[in-house]
Amino acid sequence: MTFDAPAVSFSAAVASPVAPKRVAFSVDFGGRFQLDHEIREICTRMARRFEELGCIVEEVSPDFGPVDNVFMALRSQQFVVDRELQIEQHRDKIKPDIIWNTELGLEQTASRLAWAERERAALYRRMGAFFQTYDLFVTPGAPTAAFDVNLRAPATIAGKKLENYMAGSTLNSAITVAGSPAIAVPCGFDQHGRPVGLQLVGRPRGEAALLQAAALYEKLVSLDRLLPIDPRPGTVPPSA
Repeated sequence: MTFDAPAVSFSAAVASPVAPKRVAFSVDFGGRFQLDHEIREICTRMARRFEELGCIVEEVSPDFGPVDNVFMALRSQQFVVDRELQIEQHRDKIKPDIIWNTELGLEQTASRLAWAERERAALYRRMGAFFQTYDLFVTPGAPTAAFDVNLRAPATIAGKKLENYMAGSTLNSAITVAGSPAIAVPCGFDQHGRPVGLQLVGRPRGEAALLQAAALYEKLVSLDRLLPIDPRPGTVPPSA
């Protein structure tokens, strides 16, 4: 079933933005994962700038529960739907990450998938309760800056080895499981000239308010005056 169209268009909402009253910020969901130190510092400082809009900013995170396992169980099932036959017929032509995801999906039991769906529903309810107190949830957009283009994914973050190529994406995948809309906004550059961003998260079906918050933040940090942007090179340090 589809949702009703918004009463006010998104473009109209952004034209007359209203600032969120209470903003929650968490750099790592209560210590759930690693971030590069510089990303942590930049995002913490830039999230606080919502205070300049008159917002109350508090460092607090929703309870995401076992969201990593929920995401991988449900995501792997989609790979089975999309890729199982292709792997059977053309395994030698498919990259290892897709094979790994699909085989993980084939290992899931009906009971495990039912558990994942129950946990997803529970997270949705917890997020709904969280957004009864807060109007916006702010996180880093990624745990590390851009890495070597020749790598499929970073092998480590902040010196900690990642279990798999998706392990560095919890900041984003958790929000996907929660069913909340999100938008990425740039917030600066690291010492090597690589862009850093924030992820702004709104309540379910709260896209208009989320876009308003993003528009206000864009103007606050003068991003609206930087367009068009000519590409400028950054560098990837040897250890990244």
